[in-house]
Amino acid sequence: MFFAVIVAAGKGERMNVAVPKQYLPLLDKPIIAHTIEAFERSPLIQEIVVVIHPDHEDIFVKRVLEQFCFKKFRKYVFGGDTRQESVYRGLEVLRERKKDFVFIHDGVRPFVTESIIERCAERVQETEAVCCAIPCVDTVKFSEDGNTIEKTLDRRKIWRAQTPQVFRVSLILEAMEKAFQDGFYGTDDSSLVERLGKKVALVLGAENNIKITTPFDFIRAEEILRWEKRIC
Repeated sequence: MFFAVIVAAGKGERMNVAVPKQYLPLLDKPIIAHTIEAFERSPLIQEIVVVIHPDHEDIFVKRVLEQFCFKKFRKYVFGGDTRQESVYRGLEVLRERKKDFVFIHDGVRPFVTESIIERCAERVQETEAVCCAIPCVDTVKFSEDGNTIEKTLDRRKIWRAQTPQVFRVSLILEAMEKAFQDGFYGTDDSSLVERLGKKVALVLGAENNIKITTPFDFIRAEEILRWEKRIC
């Protein structure tokens, strides 16, 4: 069985707006509602857990839960001081589902498609851990000091990580708990599994599967949504 933990516990300070970015209206509904809806549509997903900031409970209930009927929504939990802690609190809801699989996804990445979800679900049953990603098309430079180029990396070997990242529940819980024990905080969930010496398979994502972080991202997201509506 497949479950989803959607992480929406950030304050969204880089958007420079009063309303947290995950609750900003993206055309017809809040960004986080679009994201939940993407997993709601997938026949593979059994239940959805959403991780929110404790200060945002009222806005989440009023703008999301009371406005949209999400049948697969199970519960919401409060996040921690870091993304890693927030993910862990979401995973704790699924602790009894250790043999099953969990999609971990950014709440402000609303354009994940059913085909991406299907590809991840198919591959994770073989490998126990997958990371949605896209190949890098830019030339990548490495600099130790931030002032001069030390070398040019082979872009054919560089992938840009996205979410969802999908794991067997028991594996990601083990990886999380080991990371906390070691005082390690990664920038994504797959890096925690990598530390266990476990291979993480790559699954092709999409250029449109963007994370809305800045005002420019928001403008781009509106155009993506308008384009999707035109071709439907």
